[in-house]
Amino acid sequence: MQIKADQPEAPNAIRSDLGAIFVSLELSRSTWVITSLSPGAGAKMSKHSVPAGDICALLARLLDLQQKAFARTGQSFPSSFRKQGWTVFGSIE
Repeated sequence: MQIKADQPEAPNAIRSDLGAIFVSLELSRSTWVITSLSPGAGAKMSKHSVPAGDICALLARLLDLQQKAFARTGQSFPSSFRKQGWTVFGSIE
């Protein structure tokens, strides 16, 4: 008979308690892929895509992320955007 020893819970690889919406953009000629980590969603990342060059669809998706985070937590959060080579902090209003 095997007995398991109590092991401490491993820490999450992704910190979700930093008080911001983290957005990563992958831009190609045909599609822009948006991945995000939002407060109140735990360590679950979301993934969406919009047609390349469709700034309105991109901004609508970012606004939707902020609205969902507000609905889950009752707080507004700044956004941090990451694309290869640059990082921007700000908010979409």
